[in-house]
Amino acid sequence: MEDKKNYVFVGTFGQPHGLKGEIYINIQTSSLDSFKLLKKYFLDDYKLELIFKKFRKIGKKIVASIENCQNRDEASLYKGKHIYVLRKNFPFIENDSYYVVDLVDCLVVNIQNEKLGKVVDVKNYGAGDLIEVIDNSKKTFFIPMNKENLEKVNIEKKIITVNPISGLIE
Repeated sequence: MEDKKNYVFVGTFGQPHGLKGEIYINIQTSSLDSFKLLKKYFLDDYKLELIFKKFRKIGKKIVASIENCQNRDEASLYKGKHIYVLRKNFPFIENDSYYVVDLVDCLVVNIQNEKLGKVVDVKNYGAGDLIEVIDNSKKTFFIPMNKENLEKVNIEKKIITVNPISGLIE
């Protein structure tokens, strides 16, 4: 078995749907299409490989059929369990693009190399991506992921250098 750090959390099973073993999935990828591209999926213990037979959307929700899951009782056994994929199965991305999983836990410093906090998430409320940072006093703030605010992202060292516009961080 591969090391746990080689796996990435991509979704959580929700409630069963109907009587034929279908179940809702709350995906953590940007779309159902990107979720389907990842191929091999694993359950919480990283040992049990999940094989999805099909996916479908009901409104904004996603419902999946899992191989060897034939009824509602079997589907209910998956409720609340996490879905993981191997990191190596993620598609290659271009420079200046990042996976959220790579940014979370990065140290955020300003251009004077002063520690501002750590990244806890990346949000998008419609106007672009924002890194959500929490400082030592547990205060949360957001920094837009654009050329005006981000100086350098070093995924290997887990450090993001920012030069936030005046007033962004109090």
